[in-house]
Amino acid sequence: MLSEERKTIIAAEERYRHEITSKIRSELDEVGKEVKEVEAGLWAKINELLNSNVGMWFLSSVLITGGAGAYQAMQHHYEVKSHNRAQLTTHQFEIGNRIQNMKYFLRKAKTIGDAQIALKSLFLSKTPVNPDVEKLSMSVIYFNFYQMLGVQNKETLELVRKLEDQEYILQNQKASDPLPDSEKEKLMGWIEALERIELQESNTRTR
Repeated sequence: MLSEERKTIIAAEERYRHEITSKIRSELDEVGKEVKEVEAGLWAKINELLNSNVGMWFLSSVLITGGAGAYQAMQHHYEVKSHNRAQLTTHQFEIGNRIQNMKYFLRKAKTIGDAQIALKSLFLSKTPVNPDVEKLSMSVIYFNFYQMLGVQNKETLELVRKLEDQEYILQNQKASDPLPDSEKEKLMGWIEALERIELQESNTRTR
């Protein structure tokens, strides 16, 4: 029989998956609407042009050969935009997912081994939102995320580096030893700082 703690973790994982699915679908629907609006506007302009004398000449000499290429280029542009937006959403939720996992397990940590387990999310997802990011470290996920955004938060990357360094130090300690309160508070402080930055950046992006 599952323990209450395990039931709580499973319920949290299901909420994450539901939120992620809803967010990705919403993002893709929004891009789809943008594509339809651009297509409608393009074809309205084309129809207006075709109803003129110049349009008939344009149709026979230019549009038949060049129009299809222009449409394909536009379609490719929005396919790339849709893919990038889905990737951004995936990375954003994976970051949030891992921060919450670390926070949850570290809060309950009493030994060095417990802290080691909590910080494993720095390198491997416990509840991945997508197989593409499951085995990526958080530093790589953040790097890819900021590459897609075209900006970079040095404070975030420094916090991740500190956590990774501390995880390495913990791996060289005895798992059964008690986790000092000062160590736990330091790690929790870094994780909560990451959480605050993520919430601030998320709110900025949705405005």
